[in-house]
Amino acid sequence: MTPEQYQLLRAARPSGKDERDPLVIAARSAAEGRLDVLQQLAEDKKLDTALCAALSGVMPPPGLESSLITAIRAARGKAEPPASLKDNIVTAIRFPASPTPTSPTRRQWLGWASTAAAAIAAGSTYWWRSIAFSMPHLVKELSEISEKGVQLSLMSMDPAAIDGWMSFYQAPRPSVFPPKLAALPRKGCHLYTINDHPVSLECFLLPGMKEIHLFCTPAADLLGSPAEGAAPVVEKHAEHTLASWTNAGQTVLLFSNEPVEVISGLLV
Repeated sequence: MTPEQYQLLRAARPSGKDERDPLVIAARSAAEGRLDVLQQLAEDKKLDTALCAALSGVMPPPGLESSLITAIRAARGKAEPPASLKDNIVTAIRFPASPTPTSPTRRQWLGWASTAAAAIAAGSTYWWRSIAFSMPHLVKELSEISEKGVQLSLMSMDPAAIDGWMSFYQAPRPSVFPPKLAALPRKGCHLYTINDHPVSLECFLLPGMKEIHLFCTPAADLLGSPAEGAAPVVEKHAEHTLASWTNAGQTVLLFSNEPVEVISGLLV
């Protein structure tokens, strides 16, 4: 039997609806006597049947629909549908199919699957990265980092040394700091990579060596980043106080264990 026939048999639907297809019949005939092939096909069918049974009782998680809609909207403009898709839709509207239901042939089924796969594949990478690198996900990730303890590649209380280090490594950074925050002593800095995106850290010190962790990442890469130029939003987040804002294309997330009023006073 040919490799194409082997793959055709492996792709046959476990329901048996493809067994009358002449190509499938020919492939079945060619497989006769091939114990290794027959054993593999039997294992494939067993697995396919088990998956169908398992999926039949699966309920989608709450909020899945809204998450998909958000992701699709985010990916809009990043993926171009096949050139023939518009013509196919127009043709289907103008010339509706017969109301008599018919089972699709295997070639039709594979053709539709290929078309859908082509459209999805074009935007899948951007879609996943958008979901993975969104404001809620980043807040959760940075909250855990702050809780467990930050990493500092440069430990220095000298603002000029930190400026030089951040510039050398091209770390994202706010163009300006609120004056009261900028006047605080420093502890050091670091450059993280989260979901393939750069996120810088500058550590500030309050009296009593209490730390403030200021993270920064380009707003253009972050789905759901705060509005450009809006006032910082300061709120409680789990055990932390979180302040977030976007200025000059950079989104800042500031974490502290100090009360909301203390952090708000530093950002005026």
